[in-house]
Amino acid sequence: MPNEWEKKVFRNKHEEINQFLEQKETTGRSPRTLNAYSRVLKKFYHEHFPDRTPADTTVRDIEEYMRILNDRELSRNTKRRYLESLSAFFSYAMKRPRFEEITGNPAAVVLEEIPKEIRSRPDCATWENAKKIVQSISKPRDRAIAMLMAKTGCRLTEALEVKLDGLMLEDGFIRLTQRKGGKQTVVPVDEETVRAIRRSQLVRGDDEDDYLFVSMRGNRVGREQLRRSIREAAIESEVMDEGETRFERKFTPHTFRTVFTTLMRRQGMDDRILQYIRGDAESETMDIYTKVDREEVREQYLDCIKPLDS
Repeated sequence: MPNEWEKKVFRNKHEEINQFLEQKETTGRSPRTLNAYSRVLKKFYHEHFPDRTPADTTVRDIEEYMRILNDRELSRNTKRRYLESLSAFFSYAMKRPRFEEITGNPAAVVLEEIPKEIRSRPDCATWENAKKIVQSISKPRDRAIAMLMAKTGCRLTEALEVKLDGLMLEDGFIRLTQRKGGKQTVVPVDEETVRAIRRSQLVRGDDEDDYLFVSMRGNRVGREQLRRSIREAAIESEVMDEGETRFERKFTPHTFRTVFTTLMRRQGMDDRILQYIRGDAESETMDIYTKVDREEVREQYLDCIKPLDS
């Protein structure tokens, strides 16, 4: 029977890879990131190169792996993500004396030759379109989630992971705990967002679940459920056509992140503060900031943010 750890990741036949995955878990990597690492590493060594060990993996092997990925017609950024998983493992192993046979990072050699493809901003990613969509969502819970994404730039997963003990609404803050890279941040919210969250709590009732957003049955809300709600609102508000698949014309939960970023930059928000609110900053959690720092973020945020529901 698999143990609890094995249920979360794909165990690899190479023990140094398993140690890498376990170490990433202890340093706060999310289950999604762990599975991305473990899936790539397992396919590489179990399926594509079963006769190779990490110690004898070469740049030529990585180049052959790239040809395999090319045959699958994957996007440039997807291929980069796969190589980044391999590179992260080799980078980890090279810094551990117990893996003295691993002396190089062949994935990094190929990775630096693949430029990151930066997508242009979707045509539909405007604040006015975000307003139309939020106003078209009838369910208080789904409207609060959409507003939280639009007003903080958080990802859908981060919004759904908000817990009741992470609400600091009296002070105008909310804690996001599942940010990329295992970080957590305390971000400001305005009065409109506070009102939307409180309305959703009235509908939520007295459910004992720790999470803020739950279903009528008391279960955590799934990502697909919110994607569907936002898609339906985008179609109803004529922001998006039904069946639309083109990137520049499609409004998804992630588009709210682009909308927020664009608005804040146009409003003149300091890049350091914007990166922090978005969860991109290298800084630690907001809890190590002084009260003055927190209030500085909130003050600038309130100067820049605009209403959605009026």
